[in-house]
Amino acid sequence: MILLEIYSDVKLKDSIVDMLLEEGFDDFYYLDCNKYAATSLLLSEKEQVSGRKDYGLFRIFTQEEIGRALGKKIYSHFGREEIRIIFLAGIMEF
Repeated sequence: MILLEIYSDVKLKDSIVDMLLEEGFDDFYYLDCNKYAATSLLLSEKEQVSGRKDYGLFRIFTQEEIGRALGKKIYSHFGREEIRIIFLAGIMEF
């Protein structure tokens, strides 16, 4: 089992949820979070003042092959600019 963490700009949340549901994932988690960056990397005035950008984190527990295929599909559909995917192997449920 692996844990797939998908960090994305909050504006992509609904599109990613739709994709996950279309792919048959009906058991995943979503958390609000922030991406902190230098003000030169942030676009809106709100982001530049606070130094952070609204992001979301999806957590999906799945089999390795399924996780790899999903990660590739997400990157190919949304690109890599507003999304970062972390693949954690060797996860065991207690």
